[in-house]
Amino acid sequence: MIRKLIAGVFTLAFAGSAFAVGDAPSGWTKCAQPGGTCTMSGTHDTTMGKSGVFAPFVSRTGNFSCSLSNFPGAPSDSTWCSYNPSGSSSSSSSSSSSSSSSSSSSSSSSSSSSSSSSSSSSSGGSGSCTNGATINGGTVDCGGATLGTSCDGQSESQAPVISLENGATIKNLNIKSGGGADGIHCLAGSCTLINVNWLGVCEDAATLEPGASSLTVTGGSEAGAQDKVFQHNAANGTVTVNGGFVGNTLGKLARSCGDCSNNGHNKHIVVNGVKLTNVTSSVVGVNSNFGDTAQLRNVQIKSYTSGKPKVCVTYVGVTDHNGSSSSIGEEWNTTSCDVSHSDVTAF
Repeated sequence: MIRKLIAGVFTLAFAGSAFAVGDAPSGWTKCAQPGGTCTMSGTHDTTMGKSGVFAPFVSRTGNFSCSLSNFPGAPSDSTWCSYNPSGSSSSSSSSSSSSSSSSSSSSSSSSSSSSSSSSSSSSGGSGSCTNGATINGGTVDCGGATLGTSCDGQSESQAPVISLENGATIKNLNIKSGGGADGIHCLAGSCTLINVNWLGVCEDAATLEPGASSLTVTGGSEAGAQDKVFQHNAANGTVTVNGGFVGNTLGKLARSCGDCSNNGHNKHIVVNGVKLTNVTSSVVGVNSNFGDTAQLRNVQIKSYTSGKPKVCVTYVGVTDHNGSSSSIGEEWNTTSCDVSHSDVTAF
């Protein structure tokens, strides 16, 4: 119980998707249903959702339209928009004009890249919020802009939409549906993603590449991942997903590579404070024969019952295509799978 309370505080601190029961976060005002207009004065955090699943908060000034295009990451069957009467404390820098940047998901890649560049700000390091950019150190705030290139299904030869390295952080970014390619790559050192929303996942949402040490995902959301959301390809290192991340349809939330060149080093996955809907395979997968580990806490799964879906599944990993990675099965409270039944709840 203490861990769940801590996770709740952590979620609000990052202004991500809320863990509240009902169609609005606790203490918020429901103001309109899809197609309607929310009427308010001043600047407030706003969101859209239902049954405790909400889009990442967006700071807006004055009246706004209640629509899915204004709230990337909201459930497709959302029933209410709402706002925080106490004002705005969101890390999102979008304002009442954010609907125009959200609608850019239907525009071409070049115009998406141009608009995101003009709305981004950076602190230290180098790089910008544009398609194909590499951000080296520092923080780039995309201001709610939308990026995207193309999608060739599950092809692993696709280039990333954007790359990070050496302590870089990217925040307040949307990846458009049909343009996610191979997502975001962490190439070296540590990388952090804050409030990144994949409106549609193509091959993977984000990958920790060989040579990198850690990928931390805080808040944000994804939709439509046929297979993995987060891929761990580094020799060692850790992939962490926390802060109220919301998954809306996915195969696996995170998986350590089952068949990589020079595979065989221990990889680590940490999941703490996520909310998942329609998990078709398992929450995480790790290679127990290589010493991989997964730690899961505060995981909420829509309509979860024991074994449906599986939570932590172990595999026999291989290297350099020497055979195929095979599933061993779901595990609880083991060295490979540090998770208890009390860490997983249904909603």
